[in-house]
Amino acid sequence: MDNLSDKNRQRATQLIAFFAISVTALSTALFFLVLIISGSPWFGLIVAVLTLTSITYLTATSEQRALGTLENQQMHSDQYPRLTNLVEAICLTTGIPVPEIRILSTETRNMAAVGRSSSKSTLIVTTGLLDSASRIELEALVANRISQIAAGQTALATTALSTFGLQIGIATIRVRPFAFLPTNVKKRIGLELDPSDDFVNDSAGVALTRYPPGMVEALAMMENRNALAKAGAITDSLWVLSTEQNTDRPTAEARMTALREL
Repeated sequence: MDNLSDKNRQRATQLIAFFAISVTALSTALFFLVLIISGSPWFGLIVAVLTLTSITYLTATSEQRALGTLENQQMHSDQYPRLTNLVEAICLTTGIPVPEIRILSTETRNMAAVGRSSSKSTLIVTTGLLDSASRIELEALVANRISQIAAGQTALATTALSTFGLQIGIATIRVRPFAFLPTNVKKRIGLELDPSDDFVNDSAGVALTRYPPGMVEALAMMENRNALAKAGAITDSLWVLSTEQNTDRPTAEARMTALREL
C-alpha cells in the first residue's frame, strides 16, 4: 500500500502543477482576447487577474463547499460509539490519523471519504447506513474507505475535484471550465473513478478485516438504497456505491461476485 500511496501522492502533486499551468494559460488567453476586443491592456489585465484569483479561491475552498452541499449533516458525537471504535481501530491498523466523522441524516445507505491529504480527511456516514448495518458490515465499509484514504486515492480524487472538477457560478447556473476534458483523461487524473478502482478498494478493505463475506453482506445491505441526489455527480467517486442512478461504475452485484472469489 505504501507504493500505491506514494504513487497517488505524486499524481496529486503533478495534477496540481498541471492545473496551475492550465489556469495560467487560461488567464493569459483571456488577457489577449480582451486586449484584441477592447484595445485596452489594463482591462485585459484586470480580467486575467480576476480569473486567476477567482479560480484560486474556488480551488482552495472547494472541499468545504462540496461538504456544505450535503444537507442535514452534523458533526459526529457520542451517538454512535460503535462507529467511533471501528474507525479508531482501523486507523490504528493503517497508521493514518482518525478522520473527522460527519453524520448525514438520510434513509440512504452509503459512506464517503473526502480529503486532499490522508492526514486531514473526512468520513461521511448516512444514518440510514448506521441504522441498518451490522457490526461486521459497518467494519467492512469503514475499512473500505479508510484503506482508500491510506492509499492516497481519496486525496487524488479530492484534488481532482478541487481543480479540474471545479464548478463556477451560482446555485442554478453552474459552469465547469474543464468539462471538455476527454473521459480517458478524467480517469487518468482521478477526476472520474476507473471502474476497476472499486474492485481494488474492495480488495484493500477486506485485506484489513480478513473477512470478504463482511463486505459482500454490506454491499447487499446497501444495494438499491444508495442513491443520494444531493451528493451530485461530480463527487460520485468518493462514495462506496454510486449515488447516481445511471453510472459507469460496477454494480453492487458485480462487486459481490468478485469478492466471493477471494
